[in-house]
Formats: sequence, C-alpha cells, structure tokens
Amino acid sequence: MDLDTLAALCHSLAKAYSTGVRLYRGAEPLAYCSVYPLNPDPAGPHIPKMLECGAEVGIITTSAYQFYGFLTVAPELRVILGPTRALRGDGRELDGLMALLAVPPEEWAGYAQALRSAPIISVHRMAWLLSSLVTALRGHPFSVEQVWLDTQGEDIRQSVHASHTRRRLEEADDDDTQQLVQQSYAWEQLITSYIEDGKPDILRELFSAPPRVEAGRMAQNGLRQVRNMGICTATLASRAAIRGGLDPQDAFLASDLYIQKMELINDPAAIERLAQEMMIDYAQQVERIKGPETGHDRFFRLCAQYVSQNIFTAIRAERMAEELGYTRAYLCTRFKQEAGISLTRYVQQEKAAEAKRLLRFTDQGLGEIAALLGFSSQSHFQTVFKQITGETPMAYRRSSQV
Repeated sequence: MDLDTLAALCHSLAKAYSTGVRLYRGAEPLAYCSVYPLNPDPAGPHIPKMLECGAEVGIITTSAYQFYGFLTVAPELRVILGPTRALRGDGRELDGLMALLAVPPEEWAGYAQALRSAPIISVHRMAWLLSSLVTALRGHPFSVEQVWLDTQGEDIRQSVHASHTRRRLEEADDDDTQQLVQQSYAWEQLITSYIEDGKPDILRELFSAPPRVEAGRMAQNGLRQVRNMGICTATLASRAAIRGGLDPQDAFLASDLYIQKMELINDPAAIERLAQEMMIDYAQQVERIKGPETGHDRFFRLCAQYVSQNIFTAIRAERMAEELGYTRAYLCTRFKQEAGISLTRYVQQEKAAEAKRLLRFTDQGLGEIAALLGFSSQSHFQTVFKQITGETPMAYRRSSQV
C-alpha cells in the first residue's frame, strides 16, 4: 500500500472513530489526522514507546487513564491511534501531561476540555479494531489475542489499579453504562424474586427475550467467565429457593450438581441455557412447596399455573373455566373451597405481587404497569393495588427503594 493510500486510511479512521490517527515512518511523522487536532499532540510523550516497541500491534495505557493503539502496516511504517477519553483521575495526571507538553497555563482548561471530548473506546474494542485492520491489510487472520497490551513492569498494587482502570474504561463502552449496571442488578433481583416465589412460567417468558445485562469480570478466558457466571447464578438461585422454602440440603445438592455439569460443558451458549434451566428448576421446586397441602391440590395447581401463565393479560373467569374444562360456577366455587379465597381475589393478589416486582425493579410508569398487567385503567390498578397491599403503588415504590 502506497503512502497516499495509507494517509487516506488514517483520515478515514480519524473520521470513523473521532480520535487522532498518525502515520510514522521510523521516527518521522508522515500524517496526523484528527477531528479535533490538538497542538501539541497529546500522544507526543508516548510516541517513542510505541515506535520502539517490538510488538507489531499493541495498546498502551497512559497515567492519564487513556488508551493508544498502534499497528505496523509495513516495514518502518506504523499507524498510531488515540487517545481515548480520560475518564478517571484527580486532575494531577492531566496537569502533569500538559506541563510535559509545555501547554501554556492559560490554555490548560481548553486543552483539558478537548481531551475529555475524545471518544470512549474500551480495550476490547481497540483490540478488535487493530485486529480487523491488520487482517484486512495483510490478507490473513490476525487474532485479537495477538494484540500486545502494555502491562509489564508494574508492581502488584499498580497492576491491580491498572486492571481496575481498564475495567472501568471497558464498562464505559456506552454512554448508558451506569444505567446498564443498575439494570443488571435490578434484573438479578427480579429473577431471584421469581425463584423465591415459585414462578417458573414467568421465568420462561423472561428468558425468551432477556434484557442486556452487565456481569462483573471474573476471568480473562471467555469460557471460564461464562462458567464463573453460572456458578454465581447457582449460588443466588439456591439461596432464593431456600428463602422460598426449599430444604437447604436439597438446594445445595442441586447447586453442586449443576455446577459440576457446567464444568463439563465447553460451549458458552449451552452453559447459559443450563443456567436458565437451573433457575426454572428451582422455581418449580418452590412452586410445589407453596401449593396447598390437600388431597385435591391438582385442581389448585392447574388454576395457579393458569394465572401465572396469563399474569400479563386480563384474566376472565369464563375464559379460564373454558380452557381448563370446567363451568364458571364450578371453577369459582371449588377454587374458594380449596384456596380459602375467591378466584377474583387470588388473581388480584398475584397481579399485585407482580406489580410490586415491576415497581421495585423497573422504572416503568403506573400506566405502563397497569396496561402490562391487563387492568382496564391506571385508576383501577391503583385501587386494586391499595386494597391488596394497603398502600398506593407510588408509596410502595418509594419505600422499596430507600
């Protein structure tokens, strides 16, 4: 590839990723492209390290918590990308950088603001970008595992700190990261509440289209990460089932068996499916425990299962009786005999319990929750909720989030 084409590539990369892209031949700068060109170039103090590095492709981390990536496109020709946004630090790192670059003091504020406008590009994204560029330029695969990372020469404390920094930067891939983390925690709480209450049917529905969640980094290897997540899920699920009434010995035995099975599976997707099956299994065991202790509990279970499966619709006794093979009168009369409460009251209790979960673990409005649960109106939902729980939906939401 000739120099003009490489310069055009640098220009395109700068536009695509909103960061600086440089082309060097040995120590000689040939091109510098950026949507927000800074003078002096903030990469200046780090350029020698990237030019002299023996690795063909790599990423370095600066003391100002930024990433720079570099790749060798031909003998003596190297492309350097960066910086990413400086996300952490108490300001001393940026001040030190500007002093090193000899930025006039009166320009520090503007220079720092320009640095903070750099894009958020995580280590993983930077590595995949470099890997794809090298693959395209050379015409043969270059794996992301071959990208060199600047982690040498650190003591234990620095290594932990750098790892934490990288992790925080990785978590900042998207502007909604904080919301994503909160959503992940809310998802965990929602799932365990369904296990504790014995709601396998709702779990099946949720697992059909789960939200995007963020898990903590527990391993560098992808397969090991998924296995570790499965182990953590087994711990959470077993404890939720115990809170729901399952015997601790049975819960821990099941957890051990599931974990052993996860260790034997080498397909991450299969491990995730097994984790979902495990959670549904725990919920089913709790469901059986929570059923009434009578000789006619099959009838109640059928009714309870129907309500659970249709919790997000308007449940009508006529339709329920027809689908279960009973008359409306027989269904309502027998249900009250076996459950001790009317079918209508039971449905309201189940919908109120589901509403509590939605109020506590989501940010959906009252109108959305009312529609989701099949109420005729928001006011009807609020009336039923207060009758069942003794407080309004908003009062419950406020008290549950304290």
